[in-house]
Amino acid sequence: MQRCSTLISLFLFLPVLGQSSLDTTPQQESDSVENRSYDLLIQIRGRELTGLCIMEISADKQVVGTIVNEFGAKIFDFTYGQGKARVLNVIKPIDKWYIRRVLRKDMAFILANRDSQGETTEGKRHLTVGPGGEMAATNRQFKISYTFTPMNREL
Repeated sequence: MQRCSTLISLFLFLPVLGQSSLDTTPQQESDSVENRSYDLLIQIRGRELTGLCIMEISADKQVVGTIVNEFGAKIFDFTYGQGKARVLNVIKPIDKWYIRRVLRKDMAFILANRDSQGETTEGKRHLTVGPGGEMAATNRQFKISYTFTPMNREL
């Protein structure tokens, strides 16, 4: 019994002992990573989906993010880098190849132009970026609109 409690204590304190050597790496990494979070409203032909969009932008402009609804259920994950977007881990109701393709192209357009101010149009997609970081994108072909509103960071 004594031997088991010693092992359990050792396993409980190992993360605490190793923490001092790990403290420098996250601090250095956080300097080169920007976190952004948005309230998100997606309107598709009269229907609405509200949620949160959380993304990390690295120094080399690679983006990794997720979209979750207000209940905390993940809708999909996405990555963006070198002009291409990927849509990953899509929930079952919208996990169709044609929906994934539209989401991928819309996210690539939005993320490529997220830092430009004003209006950008490319084919049937239109994006307006406001001075406060608000983004409103529309896909006129499929009648989809995305509204990204920055979340208040003062909590």
